[in-house]
Amino acid sequence: MSELQQGYAFHFADLVEYAKDKPIGAARAALIMALEEADVSPDVVIGELSENMELNQDFMNQLSNALRKNPKKIIGEMPKRIQVIQLERDLGL
Repeated sequence: MSELQQGYAFHFADLVEYAKDKPIGAARAALIMALEEADVSPDVVIGELSENMELNQDFMNQLSNALRKNPKKIIGEMPKRIQVIQLERDLGL
């Protein structure tokens, strides 16, 4: 049976999980797509990535879990540094 016949529904967290061990460019592209409607800017999250994807895996797991809880409201699940950067961005600082 194909995924469509089984009723598989794509979730942005799947994309983040797939990209977490891929080259940094793939991770950036996945984050832009996955965070399109989220309350955290993709630029803020991308700014926190390291060039070494092994170092990013815990962070990407945390992001994936937040997306699974609520893909539009993830700020509360993000590290404090990202929360501060997003607040500064929202306030125009």
